Amino acid sequence: MHKCNIITVAFAVILPASSLLAEDAGKPTNDPASYGEPATQYQPGPGPIPQTITSPLGRPMTLKWNDEFDAVIDKDGQPYIDRSKWQTTFWQGSSQRTLIGNGETEYYMDKDYGGKGNIPVEQRPNPFSFETPGILTITASKTPKDLWANYWMGEGRCISSGLLISDRRFTMKYGYVEGRFKVPMERGSWPAFWMLADDIPVDQQVGTDGKSTPADAHARPWPPEIDILESLGIWKTKFDTGYIAPKGEKIKVSDWMHNANVNLADDFHTWGMEWDENNIVWTFDGKIIAHGKVTPSFQRSFYLLVNLAVGGNWYSQEMKAKGTPYKYWEVDWDTMPWKMQCDYVRVYQAADGTPPSTPLPDDGAAGAGHHNENGTAPQ
Repeated sequence: MHKCNIITVAFAVILPASSLLAEDAGKPTNDPASYGEPATQYQPGPGPIPQTITSPLGRPMTLKWNDEFDAVIDKDGQPYIDRSKWQTTFWQGSSQRTLIGNGETEYYMDKDYGGKGNIPVEQRPNPFSFETPGILTITASKTPKDLWANYWMGEGRCISSGLLISDRRFTMKYGYVEGRFKVPMERGSWPAFWMLADDIPVDQQVGTDGKSTPADAHARPWPPEIDILESLGIWKTKFDTGYIAPKGEKIKVSDWMHNANVNLADDFHTWGMEWDENNIVWTFDGKIIAHGKVTPSFQRSFYLLVNLAVGGNWYSQEMKAKGTPYKYWEVDWDTMPWKMQCDYVRVYQAADGTPPSTPLPDDGAAGAGHHNENGTAPQ
């Protein structure tokens, strides 16, 4: 999801739907053997919350953290997200509500943010709602023009959307992460479920004066990044998984762009990722669909992010590479509002002393999707 250094930011010819659905049928996701991946014993989905599971890599694990998106009642008496589990901006607070370096058009809003005029809460764009009990809906919509000045918005960046980030609330090192979502698949939609590293290496804990600063004094460096789900809405059936390593730390992933063979906007699906000292594997609806090796940058704690971005450089790069006319790179405003529905996010971890998984063959294709061919961050 994150294609630029957050420290520095303030964050195809259109085919008929039938053609998009039929494009690149690929390998069926209901047959893990077709990916050359090991089978998994774990079956995801709704119902009672499993307190223990056998992980995709066959290890016993226990539930350590979760959000079932049962709304909490806020101080104004309305249902809202659990602030003890999530914050709704990047690290530096209100200035970090978009990724300008990514070319995105959204601002990540919440009802706590009154803008420069501190407008009343009932007038503030609020992307979070609970239209169905136990389901969080994140809505991306065009902000009313009379609010643009209050939020420093303009014609090219005037979308209100939502971000959940567990930084400073929950982090994890190794385990299995799973989320169940229904995602919008419209031109310009960019829903994501991903992870960023929590810690700052000692050699990077330096302020502008050249002296050491506390680790929480500025944003975490990027990469590494782990992408559990990313999708570009122009491809109705496809999604991306992968990870990004720092320059010089080459990684491979056995498969990165996946075709579900169904329109992902039509129903909920489950995306997951397990990693330990040896392996990282990605799952879709309970089946392992890709794997890679764990290099030093991923042997550390990460935190979780869920968001609905709009537009961005990834779109432009992909559209240009496929010879798509420029006018189709743009966001399709007419299909808004868009809704990303979140059923749950769960984290399972093995008990201390549990042996790591057996290393899988390092037979992946170079690169992790839309990133550099060797899987490292764009330079």
